Amino acid sequence: MAGFRDRGVMFSMRVMGGTLGGVWERERRDTLFLLGAIALAVAPQLFYLPLWCAAGFCVLFLWRTGLVFSGRPLPGRLMSLAAAAACTAGVLAQYGTLFGREAGVALLVLFLGLKLMEIRARRDHFVVVFLCFFVLVTGFFESQSIFSAAASLLAVVGLLATLLTMQFGQREVSLRRRLTTVGVILLQALPLAAALFVLFPRINGPLWGLPSDAHSGSTGMSDTMSPGQISDLANNDDVAFRVQFEGRAPAQSQMYWRGPTLGHFDGKVWRAVRADIGPRPAAQATLPEGGTALHYRTTLEPHSGRWLFALDVPASVPNASDLAVSVSPDFDMLAADPLTTRTRFNASARLDASIGLNETPLSLQNWLQLPPGYHRRTLELASRWRNEETDNGALVKRALSMFREADFRYTLTPPLLEDNSVDRFLFETRAGFCEHYASAFVVLMRALDIPARVVTGYQGGEANPADDYWIVRQSDAHAWAEVWLAGKGWVRIDPTNSVAPERIEKGSAALNRQRGIANDGLPSLADLALYRQLRFSIDAFSHGWNQWVLSYDRSRQKSLLSSIGLDSTQPQEIAAALGVVLALVIAGVALTTLRPQIKRDAVESAYDIFCARVAAIGAPRLQAETASRYLERIDPLLEPDDADLAREIVQTYSQLRYDPDTSSPERVRDLQRLVKAFKP
Repeated sequence: MAGFRDRGVMFSMRVMGGTLGGVWERERRDTLFLLGAIALAVAPQLFYLPLWCAAGFCVLFLWRTGLVFSGRPLPGRLMSLAAAAACTAGVLAQYGTLFGREAGVALLVLFLGLKLMEIRARRDHFVVVFLCFFVLVTGFFESQSIFSAAASLLAVVGLLATLLTMQFGQREVSLRRRLTTVGVILLQALPLAAALFVLFPRINGPLWGLPSDAHSGSTGMSDTMSPGQISDLANNDDVAFRVQFEGRAPAQSQMYWRGPTLGHFDGKVWRAVRADIGPRPAAQATLPEGGTALHYRTTLEPHSGRWLFALDVPASVPNASDLAVSVSPDFDMLAADPLTTRTRFNASARLDASIGLNETPLSLQNWLQLPPGYHRRTLELASRWRNEETDNGALVKRALSMFREADFRYTLTPPLLEDNSVDRFLFETRAGFCEHYASAFVVLMRALDIPARVVTGYQGGEANPADDYWIVRQSDAHAWAEVWLAGKGWVRIDPTNSVAPERIEKGSAALNRQRGIANDGLPSLADLALYRQLRFSIDAFSHGWNQWVLSYDRSRQKSLLSSIGLDSTQPQEIAAALGVVLALVIAGVALTTLRPQIKRDAVESAYDIFCARVAAIGAPRLQAETASRYLERIDPLLEPDDADLAREIVQTYSQLRYDPDTSSPERVRDLQRLVKAFKP
């Protein structure tokens, strides 16, 4: 064992407090405490880094931990420089640049790991802690959820406790006292943070203002559609947006959230009709008399597109704070700029409205285009139908009957379709997802010389009973069709409803659960009532965080400041109000924390409580009266059980006061327990 000590391998696991006496041992414990705080700060960021980068930091971290335990010297400067050059080259090879959000975060994390190899003095500890605070900020580039905030708060507690540990000098205190002090510091800082959050000027967009990769990696609806594209989202449970209705929500089968309208088809991919091709009449909705509008509020997650996904048919332009919204001729609700931050807007819809009654024969030609050389069998089928029927409405019903009565299947894993995808789908595979049915239906309608187009968006949603709102997920992505009929305008036709009506009536989540039970014979975790209730509660908690914290934008700040008589456009007023609030908060904290605090002796406090309880029965303690004399005087006044307890209290008190050998924390707690039980 002595040999191990000589090599510096022996170490103490009493890292979290206690005195071992040696200066070298104290430095090792402080470093281990620092490493624990670093792990809390960096761990959430590792999930967003490339695998090699996360592994590189973990290797450096474990290497430094091993050096602390073994007592071996740190690597030399030459090795550190070589490792820094290798990390820089790796980031450059991965991202093609050393600038931008992702490359910058990767460099920061790797250089933090390298800095661990240079911790030789107390100053290096402070540098590492401050680097960790920067890493915590970068975590919010990826996620600003309440769970990310909680993880960051835990890391802040660890980092502040590390700073306190380094401030105690050679005197060490327990972990409990360190954490208590950190808690007091955070509580004192909370009013300041709240004042800055409410009054500090809000700006649109992120503070960091990085280049093009600042919003990379978003998934969701696209401005094109090809077979298999929407089905890729079927198992994606990410939230697309949340909706809260004023009053009763419509039936789930009526919830069509309109996104991009697609009209140009090249045989493989659907795209929006070019704005410069043919006349485009303005968007016009005809509202029947006596109908009522549905009013709702949407919180839309960032998706890097311009669509607002309004309930079809919008009765008015959505009202979004600090956001210019326009209506395209196809009734798409578009923002002026890509939506790279969470957006809240109010909207209304009329489910009984008609659109497109102002279309002209010339403008309808935009919706009859078919790629030449494709879909020969579909064109032949349409020719036979047209010879047998002239009414467009009847032909639409006939196409839906074909989907409903033939052996078509709704599946998330359809066969691969190559050339002539519509022909192969209609006459061979007959298995597909919503985009297959919408695409084939529109091609068939155009072959029948009926104007038709594809609309993509979301259908349905999931009601959250915990907070009375609806959750629309990426798995609710959907595609349907619209056909133009004389006297009716654009009419929504959902061919998926003819094949899988349960998808429209119950929603994608319920359908997936139902099919999972049918295939496996066992309910999944998502079917358990407890799991669903917990999931809804967590989502409601996150929704509240989004509404009250993350959605506190410039518009809401302006409204709040106006309610208290401040003009948000006048920086002088805001600065003055912020200065007054900060001064008041600092003064309040100072008054409660800077006044002298005399710590009372626990033994005397317990004895004073005992004397106060005896005084309540008419026998107060006299000035300068000893404990034994006081006991003699009150003994006849007490019941036998109370008198025995009083004698035990006085005996314990006297031993703690006059016999140092018997004094211990356990004995003090015994006295407090006896006094608590004494109730004459």
